[in-house]
Amino acid sequence: MDQTFTHTAWSSNGIYLGKWSCLDSSVHTGSNAGISPSNKDEETAETDGGGWQGISKATAEKLHILYGGIGPVIIPEAFAGQKDSSTSKGGQSVVERSAKSSNIEEELSNKPEQIHLAYGENPSEMVVMWSTGLAGLTEVRYGLLENNLNMSTKGEHVIFTERNSEGVKFVHRVKLANLLPGTQYYYLVKTNDQESEILHFTTMKDGTNWSPTIIMFGDMGTRGGSPSLRILNKAALSQSVDAIIHTGDFAYDLHEEGGKVGDDFMNRIQYAASRLPYMTCVGNHEIAWDTFSHYRYRFSMPGVAWPTPVDRLFYSFDMGPVHFISYSTEVHFAREGRDIAKQLAWLQEDLQEANTNRNNRPWVIAFGHRPMYCSNNDRDDCTKEDSKVRQGFEKLFYDEGVDIIVEAHEHSYERFWPMYGGEVTQRNYTTLGLRCTSSAVLQGVTSLTRSALIQYSDQR
Repeated sequence: MDQTFTHTAWSSNGIYLGKWSCLDSSVHTGSNAGISPSNKDEETAETDGGGWQGISKATAEKLHILYGGIGPVIIPEAFAGQKDSSTSKGGQSVVERSAKSSNIEEELSNKPEQIHLAYGENPSEMVVMWSTGLAGLTEVRYGLLENNLNMSTKGEHVIFTERNSEGVKFVHRVKLANLLPGTQYYYLVKTNDQESEILHFTTMKDGTNWSPTIIMFGDMGTRGGSPSLRILNKAALSQSVDAIIHTGDFAYDLHEEGGKVGDDFMNRIQYAASRLPYMTCVGNHEIAWDTFSHYRYRFSMPGVAWPTPVDRLFYSFDMGPVHFISYSTEVHFAREGRDIAKQLAWLQEDLQEANTNRNNRPWVIAFGHRPMYCSNNDRDDCTKEDSKVRQGFEKLFYDEGVDIIVEAHEHSYERFWPMYGGEVTQRNYTTLGLRCTSSAVLQGVTSLTRSALIQYSDQR
């Protein structure tokens, strides 16, 4: 049975952040049996980054693999004690395959799987992607009524073999255009004679005079992370949010077992991602031999060619009153830094253009994987005075007035007052006329509306 531990979180400057619960599933039978913070028969790590002191390095590594981070699954107190529904797919049949239980029949078929959505270049577009074991025609049928899918768009597919020796090889992509903004559509994906069930999505509203609701989270594996997945599925079922943003680190790892872990992960998120746009950025677990191949083939983001060029892992999109920027922190840790200058130049141009439109679109929110600041003691980049991420992005984001930065990686929740150069610049989030940046480091799920962004600190 599960055991629940409660932890109190504080920011690095002593601000109370609230209580969180850690769900320890270590007493389950199976591959995670016997993993417990009480195992101290091996070399001890200084910290697990999630509130447990004195666990072994070997145990920390096992926890990282099982739960998508060094430490337990972190969930808000309100969800502690709820039954784990990570295996529930909302009634949807989901293919699962691993190296230990290969499903050859599913792999060698045209049956669509791993269906997911992303925004296109504007509110009248939606990108639909899926995978199949065999090549075939790439088509989406869609319409305004569930029983009348009277429109059809064909797309393209690519053969995905780069570091994907055992995974599903054919990845399909269709861009639906000339859609009505703020409108629900029904659709199915089709490869030759094989069709998916009928699904649905709602296009982005047009204009800036509305408040989007978005789930933002980071670091979720093929196992573990079930509280976050449960929230995603509930949001998809109720259509209570407009989109999902996953701030890096997928599956642990997409390329593992020759790509089969990635296939399982994409099927795991299918219920939510086939109903809500699933926007992304890269994390350190996507680097994989400096190729980022599984991220580049499995996801397609706006304004970028597909499969995504390895030196173009950044993009932006507008949503209501917000200009969102997805940037890669991994340029400072991969490919010998060859992509740093290219991304920096793009960021400068993108931010300057966004600043010319602040009257219509006042919010600029950036999201990347590794944080600039953290209070953990795990030797990660954010704990260092010469942090590569801080040196690479902080001055630019400060100078160009980025309002909020959302980051992940640390597997612990922290929220900071506006900061610059290691110093708190103000102790509220609402003072106007100051150029400063607020930062949040995420584990689990955060859902923010425009009004909540303003009131965020006062409600805690």
